[in-house]
Amino acid sequence: MKKVLSALTAIILTFSVLATPVFAADKDKAENTGVETAILTTCGQDSDGVGCILRLVVDIMSIGIGILGVIGITIVGIQYLTAGGDEGKVKKSKQRMFEIVIGLVAYVVIYAALRWLLPNFNGV
Repeated sequence: MKKVLSALTAIILTFSVLATPVFAADKDKAENTGVETAILTTCGQDSDGVGCILRLVVDIMSIGIGILGVIGITIVGIQYLTAGGDEGKVKKSKQRMFEIVIGLVAYVVIYAALRWLLPNFNGV
């Protein structure tokens, strides 16, 4: 678990170092950076800034949660299959599977609450 956590931390730090700062400039003279391009393709030219960024963040989080959920369920499935009848390992893998499913359900509930609180939210 520590290896996975340290690997995720390294990935996050790598992307945070590679991110380029965006400074205020004349939009006619400046080229769009990667972040601006992503926002413009997600929201279009005539969009509200905060709502657009919120939709972009939720879209990215949804993709990340989905990928992590599939990876987690796959790893737990392999652990369950390789338990070899050991009751402790079977119980541990069932507990992990339950925790992953609870996490996915919690995200769906939070996403539904966000859609309900912000009716103009056009997420995924």
